Amino acid sequence: MQVSGFLINLTKIALDALFKATNAEIKVHGEENIPDQPVLYVINHFTRMETFFLPYVIKKITGKDVLSLAFKDLFGGGFGRFLERLGAIPTNAPDRDRIMIGALLKGDMPCLIFPEGQMIKDKKLIEKGKFMVYNSGIRRPPHTGAAMIALRTEFYREKMRYYNEKGLTDELDAYLKHFEIESDKGIDDIIRQETIILPVNISYFPVRARENIINKIANLFVDNVSERIEEELEVEGSMIIDGVDIDINFGNPIPIRPYLNRRSIIKKSQDNCKYLMDSEVKKGLHFRKEALSLMCRYMDSIYDMTTVNHDHVFSFILAKYKANRIDEADFINRAYLAIDRMNKTELEYCHSNLKLNQDSMLTDDGHRGYDSFIEAAKSDGLISVEDGYIIKNRDKFSNIYGFHSIRKDNIVEVLKNEIEPIRHLVRDINKLMWLPNFIVRKIIRDRFVKLDNDIFNRDYEKYYIEGETKPKEIGRPFFLKRPFGIYSRRGVILIHGYMSAPEEMRELADYLYHTGHAVYGVRMRGHGTAPEDLSQIQWNEWYDSVNRGYVVMKNTARKIAIVGFSTGAGLALLQAIRKRDRFCSVISINAPLKLNNIASNFASVVVFWNELLEKIHIKKGKMDFVDNQPENPHINYFRNPVSGVRELEKVMDAVRKGLKELDVPTFIIQGIDDPIVNPESGQEIYDKIGTERKELSRVYANRHVIVRGNGSHKIFAMVNEFLKNHFNS
Repeated sequence: MQVSGFLINLTKIALDALFKATNAEIKVHGEENIPDQPVLYVINHFTRMETFFLPYVIKKITGKDVLSLAFKDLFGGGFGRFLERLGAIPTNAPDRDRIMIGALLKGDMPCLIFPEGQMIKDKKLIEKGKFMVYNSGIRRPPHTGAAMIALRTEFYREKMRYYNEKGLTDELDAYLKHFEIESDKGIDDIIRQETIILPVNISYFPVRARENIINKIANLFVDNVSERIEEELEVEGSMIIDGVDIDINFGNPIPIRPYLNRRSIIKKSQDNCKYLMDSEVKKGLHFRKEALSLMCRYMDSIYDMTTVNHDHVFSFILAKYKANRIDEADFINRAYLAIDRMNKTELEYCHSNLKLNQDSMLTDDGHRGYDSFIEAAKSDGLISVEDGYIIKNRDKFSNIYGFHSIRKDNIVEVLKNEIEPIRHLVRDINKLMWLPNFIVRKIIRDRFVKLDNDIFNRDYEKYYIEGETKPKEIGRPFFLKRPFGIYSRRGVILIHGYMSAPEEMRELADYLYHTGHAVYGVRMRGHGTAPEDLSQIQWNEWYDSVNRGYVVMKNTARKIAIVGFSTGAGLALLQAIRKRDRFCSVISINAPLKLNNIASNFASVVVFWNELLEKIHIKKGKMDFVDNQPENPHINYFRNPVSGVRELEKVMDAVRKGLKELDVPTFIIQGIDDPIVNPESGQEIYDKIGTERKELSRVYANRHVIVRGNGSHKIFAMVNEFLKNHFNS
């Protein structure tokens, strides 16, 4: 077989340019598993692209050209000759086995085979616990062709070893001639090697079927493009154009020699029969048992290396719901716990996105993986989303799809099928799906209550200052849950102010609890410990603190309201802006939009100056803190970190920019002579909500609004009245 090094290098340059020009990213894992031995790569087959770029990837890693089996229909005319010069062999070539065995005996060219015998578009491989693939309208076991080639190669190597030891030069020359091994190839080099099968898995994320420039061009220049080709162009063209993560996992090598230890095989390897003709092979060599065992081993290895991604998890869980109407919050909870379980069990083959923090999936602020999956499923007509419920399209999920259309018609089914061979993962998700809804909510709720407390305990121990840090009960987040049932009707999230602590909101919390609400008192990071802690915190960490409280309350109450005081009020407004319909109402008490103290305008300058001195290792001249005279000395800090003022300004800026998006019933309570905030903040919030939504809002101004101590109960009554009206609406 004549392979063109020039064409291979030219193709490599073209593929390099293609991948650089698109958003596609190839990530290779386990290349250290490639041995310095003759290798037969066995690789799963999902797209036409693999025929071209897998030899390219192997060439880049090993520096060796690759012989590969390719679908017979690709050959013919100039394109077929081009493929052959690249090292591709048609599946129907009469001498394909001889060519590949010869290459493996010599060890100069690795070989590549797709062991399923064809593309597996539906990725359905497991049926009644066994490997089965679709072919010509039926399901059949995978071919053992790759195993047979490896077994025969190693058998012939053993025969050559025997001939060489016995001095049977005629028989040895016959082997060299049959497999086109040049006489200058040292026989010692051949017999000292061992054939290795190397399982490889290739996984894609995301997979979407969309019209793209490639299939548009094809339709422009080719009349009557077949449905099969159209589907392949839409799926694989989208991968190339839109960009796809391609994870290639090289598994553990499988040596072949141990499979030839049966006495009858050893006996045949030490006789004078050549077993070169097909008739001799069929009559004398019976590798069926060994080939089947080897096939099952490498198929297990290939599919156990599937790189699991968000779409796999979402698809499997969606398909497992028996009901067509699914509570979206329950769906997200189960997906979150499934991913959490995967990380705890350290699932080896995981997309990098799954290893990141997944909390945003639960906080309803937008999760790119989840949002992308839902939008794709909606676009394909598989689901709709209404009033917090995912509605499965019953017809789409009950259809029996054509093998060549399923990737386009129901990618959810394809992705669910893909992870079925990972038996331990499927077992874990199935166990999770058996849990009742209320148990799942309790697991999530308890986990985030514990997480919030653990964060506080770590911060408290790290920043504790004798004589300055307040007792733990002042700064600890608190949770007042209703005594009957896990799912309360009404829940309220309370957020304290800047330089304060959850204890600031305790009286309001107790009042609301006794009027029938479940209450969670958030502790903003940096508070309730020491000013040094607050000086290290950025404002998004305050927002994340509120999000933890939101996850707890979301899994506790049917309806949620959010109430904040001072900086906490700004965060409450920001939560309502970003989460929109997740809250039935929001109450802002003394929200700052502008700082009242003119000196605060210089906070950013002072922070910059401090950072500059820090970089040049000068301690003198820094002003990290300013004195504070708090109203509640048993709660508040006596020192105000300048960096904290800058973060407060960032909160105000974010709220100010988003106010026009606020579309939640809002009660604005403002103190006219509050020493921290500008007295115009309340009216500014009210004005920026927009005229068309003012009927959703109320504003109340007083000389000085407080949330604890004398005079606070008037505010409490107003808060309770507003909450009651909107919980009942």
